[in-house]
Amino acid sequence: MPSSPEALVLRRLGRRAVRSPGRGAGVPRLGVRVPYVLLGLLVLAAVVGPWLSPYRTDVPSGEAYLAPFSAGHLLGTDNLGLDLATRVLSGMRISLFAAVVVTGVAAVVGLVVGTLAGYAGGWVDSLLMRVTDLFLAFPATIVAMAIVAGLGPGLTSSMIGISVVWWPLYARIVRGEVRRASRSLHVEAARTSGTTGWRLLTRHVVPTVLPTVLVTASLDIGAVVMTLAALAFIGLGSPAPSPELGLMASGGMDYVLSAWWIPVVPGIAVGVLALIFNYVGDSVRTTLRAKEA
Repeated sequence: MPSSPEALVLRRLGRRAVRSPGRGAGVPRLGVRVPYVLLGLLVLAAVVGPWLSPYRTDVPSGEAYLAPFSAGHLLGTDNLGLDLATRVLSGMRISLFAAVVVTGVAAVVGLVVGTLAGYAGGWVDSLLMRVTDLFLAFPATIVAMAIVAGLGPGLTSSMIGISVVWWPLYARIVRGEVRRASRSLHVEAARTSGTTGWRLLTRHVVPTVLPTVLVTASLDIGAVVMTLAALAFIGLGSPAPSPELGLMASGGMDYVLSAWWIPVVPGIAVGVLALIFNYVGDSVRTTLRAKEA
């Protein structure tokens, strides 16, 4: 008996859902891929762009105050005649490197502390969580500013200051995830089969926690970029003429009415970095949820 057209369509959609669970779960494949493409283009521009530019970041390359889209200067020049496009690309590369390092350090420290607290329990859990609570009790940005001021302004000091206040959130999240994973069925099954101690922790508990850490880190990089720019804006970053985005925006504020592009272009670059990383973080979370479904 021949099938109706509606039955054929439903049967085809069912086969497609089996072959590609993400579509069946309502995951927009194009929407998931776009953030990764944007991130790839951003990283490529930040890494390769300054090398391809004919200008240096600390040597005047033309007349001062050239507006965007001037001949030879896509984003114009600043008050010293420095090419803004070259400096912004270099600033984005610095911000990307610093944000990834800070987030990576915070995630690793938080993973270690949270795993020890959640898995060991007892006085170890109490001690580590009270230390974590102590860091969380103070405003993170203020503490980071105090640390950077004590170490002396500079990019390295900013990275250290932010790393010190950034890990407690990861420790809290990981501790809860480890406790939840320790009671899960597959960990109980592994424990019943004789797997205990370090082997149980590294093979069955920690791998369950890593996706949550990955999503948190991918969403955090944008916030770290903003914090690094804020510290540079108030003078706690590298000294001039370093092409840090926050420093460039701060130095250009004196010309915001006469040459608006000098402070606005670096500010837009910071916003684009944060927006793309938030977009990527949402995409990573959507992808992992689709795989778990």
